[in-house]
Amino acid sequence: MKILALDSANDNCSAAYVVDGDVRAFDFREMARGQAEALMPMVQSVMARAKASYFDLDAVAVTVGPGSFTGVRIGLAAARGIAMAARVGMIGVSALRVAGFKAAKQFPNQKVCVFFDTKRGDYYAQAFENGAPVCEAFAGDETALLNLKAGVYAGNCPDMFLEQTGVSPAGFEMPDARDVAAFAENETPSFDYPSAMYLREAEISTCAK
Repeated sequence: MKILALDSANDNCSAAYVVDGDVRAFDFREMARGQAEALMPMVQSVMARAKASYFDLDAVAVTVGPGSFTGVRIGLAAARGIAMAARVGMIGVSALRVAGFKAAKQFPNQKVCVFFDTKRGDYYAQAFENGAPVCEAFAGDETALLNLKAGVYAGNCPDMFLEQTGVSPAGFEMPDARDVAAFAENETPSFDYPSAMYLREAEISTCAK
């Protein structure tokens, strides 16, 4: 399966071309803004280095959020344009689900809460066990995260979380486009374009009690 994977939902931008789990080319840049200018040149570089054709793709995978409003929209727009031109399906994936999928490999048989800084004084979060979600994704404060009673907390703002809660998060490398592709290999491409995933105040889902 040949997958072009994109991720620009949070404080980075990455693209990967992956064939049956083998990463043929990859590009990554940390950036809080500027994804609109950076993403397509990265995609073009990745495809060129892999000596790959867009028309050979089986799917375009992209993170749909939660994350930066601008970053999410940029990733979706780029993925949609490529998929339309190449006439292939898309796989939209939650950035939190990808993080949970990656965390399961590092912390097997443990309940893991993955979290992203919303830049609004709280977090996007979701809890997983062996990669499977045990609650819905939500936006909440430190108390909401601690109420999950996870054995491991892993996120992209460990210093802030430690300062606010006194709980030391585990060392965890946040996922990128390579992880998006790995997660997407188990999903079915669709010609129905995915929608952005936003978890702001009116849309919060909480974990089942």
